[in-house]
Amino acid sequence: MERAITGYHLDSLGDWVAELSCGHGQHVRHDPPWQEREWVVSPVGRASRVGVLLNCKRCDELALEVAEYVLARVRDGLRSSASETSLCEEGRVDLVVDSVNHLVPAELVASFKPKS
Repeated sequence: MERAITGYHLDSLGDWVAELSCGHGQHVRHDPPWQEREWVVSPVGRASRVGVLLNCKRCDELALEVAEYVLARVRDGLRSSASETSLCEEGRVDLVVDSVNHLVPAELVASFKPKS
C-alpha cells in the first residue's frame, strides 16, 4: 500500500529511514548500483521527497493477514452452515454471505490478532 513520506530518521547503523503516514518506516538507502537514491544523502534532497508515496511492505503484510483471517471466518461459516442445515450448496453460500455482510467491522477487528 502506498503511503506518504512524513519525515526521516537515522537507524542504529546510520541508514536513513523514511517515516510513513501509516506510522511504519522504510529504509531509503543510496547504494549504487543496486539503489540509486542520491537525494537521500542531503537534507534538501530528503525534504524534496516529503509527501512522496512509497509502498509500505508492512501494511501490505498486515492487509494480507486480515484477508486470510476473514477468509478463514467465511470458511468456518461455510462448514458450520453445511453441518447445521439441510440447505443446498447455493443456500449455504447465501447463508454465509449474509452472515459475513452482518459482521460488525469493529467486532471483526477486535477478534483479529496480527502475527507480528
